[in-house]
Amino acid sequence: MKSVKVLAVLVAGVMGVVSGMAQSVTANSTATFTVPTLIRLQLSASTINFGTLTEGDYDVGYKDALSAQVVYVWSNRPWTLSVAANSAAWNGPWAKPASDLLLRVASVNRPERISYYLNTLTGLTTSGFTVAQGQPGGNFQHTMDFRVLVSWDNDVAGNYSLGFTYTLTAP
Repeated sequence: MKSVKVLAVLVAGVMGVVSGMAQSVTANSTATFTVPTLIRLQLSASTINFGTLTEGDYDVGYKDALSAQVVYVWSNRPWTLSVAANSAAWNGPWAKPASDLLLRVASVNRPERISYYLNTLTGLTTSGFTVAQGQPGGNFQHTMDFRVLVSWDNDVAGNYSLGFTYTLTAP
């Protein structure tokens, strides 16, 4: 009987030690999220106003609007900025061709992230063309120069306007 008591004391002591020992349990967890393609296009001005043309403008054949607009681009993917005329001709007393409005990128603020930009004055078309391309990033600034071609022979007196559209894509 004495051995049973000793065994009971030993079992109780061991159980006391086991129940007093630290225990731990682990569970793994994971954080997830999805990043969609995010792009933003913003213009500093929506109207390029050449004002009232002068005889001097007609004599040289054009009028410039330098740094008339800033085009801002944000994209979390490689991107392409293009532009196209909304119609083949200006609205006005004469069907002035859209290509008489020329534009170029005069300067960019982050040239190390922009792989291409149009730095030659180019006439607008309805089919459009690439203005700039770049790597992911935010607040790319493209300062735009504009030129309107004028002619004593063709550009009769009146008000003219031509809409054009920038398109930002991130394929």
